[in-house]
Parts: sequence; structure tokens; C-alpha cells
Amino acid sequence: MTDLQAAQALRARITGVLIRDARDVRGQTPAECAAAMGATEAALVDYEAGRASPSLPELELLAYQLDVPLTYFWGERVLSQQAPAPRAALPTTEITALRNRIIGVQLRQARQAARLAPEAVAAALGLSPESLSAYETGLEPVPLAVLEAAAAHLQLPLEHFVESNGPVADWDRTRRALDRVRQLPPELREFVSQPVNESFLRLARHLSELPVDQLRTIAASLLEITY
Repeated sequence: MTDLQAAQALRARITGVLIRDARDVRGQTPAECAAAMGATEAALVDYEAGRASPSLPELELLAYQLDVPLTYFWGERVLSQQAPAPRAALPTTEITALRNRIIGVQLRQARQAARLAPEAVAAALGLSPESLSAYETGLEPVPLAVLEAAAAHLQLPLEHFVESNGPVADWDRTRRALDRVRQLPPELREFVSQPVNESFLRLARHLSELPVDQLRTIAASLLEITY
């Protein structure tokens, strides 16, 4: 066996380990993955054992099926070693109690800002005044259906009551940001993902925060330079 053949055989074995590990982490069967990549199950078994190498189109389909970056398959670190560390356990009892009090305060402030009496809001929501008082003081958690109805009655979005600080809020913002990036056109996603474009993104953010008159001045200066 030549050095080149030995290197190719080693690469095939590494790729096989990567495939098998990613499949196990994602809980996929050999039959599911083989079907997804347009191969036979026997071929997938050979790939995982390092006896054969899959083609690039097959790996592209498998990456899609397993929800991993395509570049994962030409690395050397298995997915199970890349899994993020479990998030630290949160003090759920304390957080829930605090959040109930905060939501109660927000609900009371919104009602007062709308100049509505507690009895009127309680009646509109089908509650007793005592129940509304318990919600506004945080003594009782507000059921989501009631909170949604209260938000609509007070002409507020439900997001008005969503946590804005803390670990859960940080996690939620990150998830929402990722979802917004996924919804961008492909060319914009590619632009945002390139580290070399970070300076342009920072500039765009800075410009978005400027007053309109300053933006007009900048635009006029650019036109003078251009023409």
C-alpha cells in the first residue's frame, strides 16, 4: 500500500467514525440515514466501518439529514465531543416567584395607565376582583390564557410581559436572533456570516442609531464625493 492509499484509508476510517457518531447523537437509524443520502443500508455500514468512502453529494445530503455543518465530515472531532455543556440549573422556585411578582406589577401598571378600575378589568376577563388582585400582587401565577386576554384588553402585545433580563431572556434573544438570520435571503445570510464583514455590520448599526438630520448630512457628503 502506498502512502497515498494509506492516507485515504485513514481518512475513510475517520469519516466513518464521524458519520456513526453524528448518527448516534441525532438518534437516527442506519436505514433512515441511508435513505436520506440515496445509498443502500449496506453501503452506509461500509462507510461507517471505513471500508468505503461516501461521495460529496452523499455527505451533503447526510449533513442535511443530521443537521450538522458539512465541514464536520472532514474534521476529526466527533459530534458527541462538540456537544455544548449542559446549562447550569436555574433556581426555578425563586425565579418563578420573582417573575410572578414582576408580571403582577406590569399588569397593575398597565391597568392603571389605561385608567381602568380593577372591577372593570376583572369583569372583562371573567375573573373575580379577588383573583385579579392575587395576580397583580404576584400571590398567584397568571395563567397564560388569562394573561393573553388581559394584554389584548389593555391593548398590549403579550411580549410586553416577557422576561427582558436574566439567563432565560438571554437564551430567548439568542434563539430569536438565529431565527431572524435563518429568514434572511441566502446572499444576506452569507454576508452576515463572514467575519470580514463585521466592520460593515458595526457601521450599519452605528448609522441606524444616528438622528435623521445627521444621516442627511452624511448622505449629502457622500454625494459630493461621488459626483
